[in-house]
Amino acid sequence: MDMASPRRAALDHLDALLRLAPKPVWATPALVALGLAASLAETLGITMIVAFVYSAMGSSEQAAYASGGVLGPMLAHAHGVFGSPARMALAILLLILARAALVHTHRAISAQVGERISETARNRIHEQYLRVGYGFMQRHEQAQLMQVLGTESWLIADAYHSLTRIRIGACSILMFAAFLLALSWPITLTALVGSVILSLVLRRLARPAQTLGQKVKQVHQVLGEQMLMTIEGLRTIRAYGQEQAHHERFLQASAEARRTSLALTRLSSRLDPITEVGFLVMLCVIIAGAVHWGTALATVIAAAALLYRLQPHAREIEGHLLYLAQIEPQLRSVRLMLATDDKPYDLPGHRPIDALRQGIRFDDVTFGYADGLSPALSGVTFEIPAGRTTALVGASGAGKTTIINLLLRLYSPQQGAITVDGLPLQEVLRVDWLALLGVAGQDVDLIEGTVLDNIRMANAGASHERLLDAAHMAGVAEFVDTLPDGYETWIGQQGHRFSSGQRQRLGLARALLRDPQLLILDEAMSALDADLERRIRQAIDERFARRTVLIISHRAATVREADHVVRLAGGRVVANDSPA
Repeated sequence: MDMASPRRAALDHLDALLRLAPKPVWATPALVALGLAASLAETLGITMIVAFVYSAMGSSEQAAYASGGVLGPMLAHAHGVFGSPARMALAILLLILARAALVHTHRAISAQVGERISETARNRIHEQYLRVGYGFMQRHEQAQLMQVLGTESWLIADAYHSLTRIRIGACSILMFAAFLLALSWPITLTALVGSVILSLVLRRLARPAQTLGQKVKQVHQVLGEQMLMTIEGLRTIRAYGQEQAHHERFLQASAEARRTSLALTRLSSRLDPITEVGFLVMLCVIIAGAVHWGTALATVIAAAALLYRLQPHAREIEGHLLYLAQIEPQLRSVRLMLATDDKPYDLPGHRPIDALRQGIRFDDVTFGYADGLSPALSGVTFEIPAGRTTALVGASGAGKTTIINLLLRLYSPQQGAITVDGLPLQEVLRVDWLALLGVAGQDVDLIEGTVLDNIRMANAGASHERLLDAAHMAGVAEFVDTLPDGYETWIGQQGHRFSSGQRQRLGLARALLRDPQLLILDEAMSALDADLERRIRQAIDERFARRTVLIISHRAATVREADHVVRLAGGRVVANDSPA
């Protein structure tokens, strides 16, 4: 693939990302102006150095007379204005200081704008994760999602910096070229031809950049997966004695990351020596040509100095273009993640609801998670009456969890309808609906934080008294005193230091703190002993005596205590009646 193609693609992605994560309108013009001012100071400084050398040698008038083009009048003017080498040296020093100040200001503004762009992009990606359809997120690897949010979003600042430096470098080269043209058009033409040839050589050598960039992205994703597996699956890895095998897989991924990064480094390292050699050859050709053309020595010295200072700008442009080609896959990944026209989003709804009065009805509901697989639910019809306890029973894979996911509006039915008090569920305000629900499950997702933080997830504004009441009702208070810091004990990664029963009680406390209209208990007490389950159930029955409760359980005693039972098998309702 031609290197121009990945470079153009990277610039297209960056342009689209900058529209999604806008920057201040003044930023780019200000940065370009600062860069041009710095280049102008540098160019004037180089010309002043030539004047200073001839002035120090006492031959300024001779050099001005011998030099053709614009250099002669400039040398004469400089000698007339400053008069002495000491004043010229002071002027050169001031130009150097001015250039340093301009470069510092440019870098400070560039860093501030770039980080603001990355922050905006990072925030939008995080918002996208929270707003996009749950099914879309489930189809992506966790390591990939982490890489886009935690690593690739930061590259936008670097890409913007590269784009700005390319623009400034191009303007600086044009400024240097204008000065060269004023000095001598044959030298300028020779430098132009040499620069084009050198650029073509560099682009040809840098063709593998995009391929390597894509490989780096893939390798780092695999390495991220291995890291997540180590952290999240550490208990299982150790329980089955798979430390060595897992470590060997990690070593392979780590070695591949090293090899691809080294290949990119080698590719980038070619730029400096090739550019330096190319410009050295160009200078030799120009000097030889100057002798042949009879160009004045002062003009040759000034042109050589300008070309010498032009070299870093040319090298910088090629380096940033190469970098953009390398990160093109990452920019594309961020752009695709931020795009909104190709993703499903949860419908917010428009009908307010403040209570569950009549009940919930599933009417001929069909839903499947993926094409080619049997649907999880097929034509399911049943009711969950308000103010009563409904038990949902069935073997594993019968469709119980899918029903809960539909009630939580993580997914939408593919056929049929779910109604709440006669209103289509998708039309009910999502925020209002979820505020009526509290869910506790067999597998509880604990977050990094304290015991209080984990319970408070259900209701961030709950008072401390309500939180302690929910913890007492769920049986958390019975074990929290044994923790080193009580309710302030840090949970840790996924709460592995807690038993299954303790995690379930934390999940119950969350749901109870919600004080919901509809309490969903999905095998929420399967890890508790019978006496503790009985006491918690009694407390729940008293608190939720006239509210709607949906219980998923395999225990016959739990089913017998329900007012209404729905039995599922193979994604279909096979019984829908009283517990008997």
